[in-house]
Amino acid sequence: MTGEKQKHTKMFIPNDAAEKYASERTKRLRPEQVAQFIDFRDPTLKSMDTDPYVDYDALSTKGFPLRDGSDVKFLIAGAGMLGLVTAHHLVNEAGISSSDIVIVDKAGGFGGTWYWNRYPGVACDIEGYCYVPLLEETGYMPRHRYCHGHEIREQLERIADKSNIQGQFCTSVTHQIWDDEAKRWIVTLSHRLSHDQEPEELTVKAQFLLLAGGIQTAPHVPNLNGIDVFRSAPKKSLMHTARWDWSATGGSQESPEMTKLQGLRVGIVGTGATAVQVAPHVAKWAKHTYIFQRTPSYVGPQPQKETTPEDWAKVAYKTGWQYERMESLDAIFTGKSDAEDKVQDGWTRVSGMRAMAGYAGRIITPETQAQHVEDMMNVDYPWTEEMRRRVDAEVKDPFIAQKLKAWYPSFCKRPTFHQSFLSLFNSPSVTLVDTDGQGVEAYTPHGVLANGREYEIDVLILATGYTVGLVDSCPSSALNAPLMGRDNRPLKDKWDGEDYGTLFGTMINGFPNLFFASGNGGSVSQNANSFYRIASRLISHTVKEALRRAENPDKVTVEVEKNAEDDWSARITERARWFSAFPSCTPGYLTGEGLVQTQNKMNEEEEQQIAKRSYWGEGILNFKEIVEAWMDEKKLLGLTVDS
Repeated sequence: MTGEKQKHTKMFIPNDAAEKYASERTKRLRPEQVAQFIDFRDPTLKSMDTDPYVDYDALSTKGFPLRDGSDVKFLIAGAGMLGLVTAHHLVNEAGISSSDIVIVDKAGGFGGTWYWNRYPGVACDIEGYCYVPLLEETGYMPRHRYCHGHEIREQLERIADKSNIQGQFCTSVTHQIWDDEAKRWIVTLSHRLSHDQEPEELTVKAQFLLLAGGIQTAPHVPNLNGIDVFRSAPKKSLMHTARWDWSATGGSQESPEMTKLQGLRVGIVGTGATAVQVAPHVAKWAKHTYIFQRTPSYVGPQPQKETTPEDWAKVAYKTGWQYERMESLDAIFTGKSDAEDKVQDGWTRVSGMRAMAGYAGRIITPETQAQHVEDMMNVDYPWTEEMRRRVDAEVKDPFIAQKLKAWYPSFCKRPTFHQSFLSLFNSPSVTLVDTDGQGVEAYTPHGVLANGREYEIDVLILATGYTVGLVDSCPSSALNAPLMGRDNRPLKDKWDGEDYGTLFGTMINGFPNLFFASGNGGSVSQNANSFYRIASRLISHTVKEALRRAENPDKVTVEVEKNAEDDWSARITERARWFSAFPSCTPGYLTGEGLVQTQNKMNEEEEQQIAKRSYWGEGILNFKEIVEAWMDEKKLLGLTVDS
């Protein structure tokens, strides 16, 4: 339903449903907001942040591309999708030699989130034909429509191999500072050669620097009475899904036969996208499974299917097929009336996604904001009501079914998709512990405390997600590494300051030769591959053009002009009201655990500061058109190139 059609819709969210949304939101608002969690960057959780998958011997045998004093043309901090796709474009479009590019990551290999997430059942709920990058370029046919995690990791490794990209693994960025005389970024690194040895410090130089730390910056857990209360008790096992311990459960990511859970009581904290995938596998092996719920998720159907040659011939039917398919998905998300739905799955039915996606040609004003919020709520309601009916159809016990129903707009928390999660609760060996929005209360030597009762558990699984770069979206914060630009100004100071701004969410004034990919000043899609492709091609194009026109390419700098940054920020601000439905949301990571709900208490100046940090309000396809038109001119408008 397009913006025009919304004016004529006959579906209105009933008053009782709107009141239910409001009451469920209110009971979950907590004054500490994101401080109710503590993440792996905190010293008290350091022991949980080890890499259970790294092979130090294999890495040492292969060798590392950087040593103390190295000088590299392009350094990429982050070996996930953004870093690898950008490296691919730098090599294959910008003409930079792969020997001049190094990707740095604290992990033991390529993959980013797909390196770390190896829990049973891990998969992408976005169709793999759209989500998995560079399928056509690598000639790879996914084995399933919704790719399992290890297959996505393998594809990212394939991209690195195909372009001969170098990885400096087991290495964290600790500090970055711009040297204006040398025209280089001076980057300090901490390189670990084993679990036991202290890391060694390296200092390297880089002409260009990409911050690719991602948006899920660090695994986090509820900040209760100290996790060691449970973890240090005899015969207890604890793990976060982002650091799955297969030695404790048995099996492997490829063959999740968790025989070591037999006869044990297992607790899973969380009912988000990760828990929805984990729980069916755990419940298959455990003696009893307790699932602790703070806020239920919408759970739509997802019929998995192996990719046959016949299927693939229909999908990959012409040159450019993947990008056409990705655009179709984004067109559905943004509500384009003439869009062909090439994907036709659960995601393309979630009409409420347009509240966070934007819509080309519609700029919401103060006068039209109230009607816009009403439109978004109305267009969202039919799908959410359908998902609540699905709970009733899948769960036999009406009392449990009521507890599993989500009461908030679909755009507030990422919807989930699974064929068997809801029916789990028909089993006598699975118990839902609904905490009515409060969460678990404490860790105990025997298990956890919830609703004033202690639940005895042998294995505790924290499916509690990540610290997400919404409250602190500064690109250097994702790496937990300070970055200083011209005149030693911290990037965080500029990002949080009144003179904040970016160009296309990828470049910022005062920080030459620095790139990132931020939704702030950029765009968003539920399909991460969409925005990362735009950003990576933009970065590659900018570097290529800057080097081409430089008299001395070794000393070239490219930097956003302040007036161009301000002009783009003004355009972002003008469109920010598209996202004005978010204060109606229940707290979650997409709303800063309640931060968004405080915006109605801000003065006009504070609102303007928030607005210019918004996403592009006319949708990712409109954003893509603007960026591609800018690149097609090949003038680097708004940038200063010096050499």
